[in-house]
Amino acid sequence: MSQEKNSSMTYTGSGNAASLKREYQKPKLVTYGLVKHLTQSTGSVNGDAGQGMMPGTGSDRSLKENIVRIGDHALGFNLYLFDYKTAYRDEYGFGRQFGVMADEVETVMPEAVSVHPDGYKTVNYAMLGISQHLQ
Repeated sequence: MSQEKNSSMTYTGSGNAASLKREYQKPKLVTYGLVKHLTQSTGSVNGDAGQGMMPGTGSDRSLKENIVRIGDHALGFNLYLFDYKTAYRDEYGFGRQFGVMADEVETVMPEAVSVHPDGYKTVNYAMLGISQHLQ
């Protein structure tokens, strides 16, 4: 059996039973830019122009639709993509959004959740270490 190396491929062959195997390559972190560019967000939540999603971000599940779970936070709640319902888009944003559900955050970090004067729950994303910026 012979073995030859060619850049990132290894050839292991004996007669007709030859095969190619890729050498292990260490994963690379790829930064795609701002979440608002990936999600079509307006970049402005309560007038903060996307600066870390400041306190008062509408995170009540009843404000949202088209909710898709995309991952988890180290504290034990889920991360989502969603759209705000039509009646709340002027206040909270248009297009696809990234965020959390207040009811889930409240179970592990109640101090990050407050109630807006209109009765809906909001989350202080800064307390969770979540930002819209992927710099």
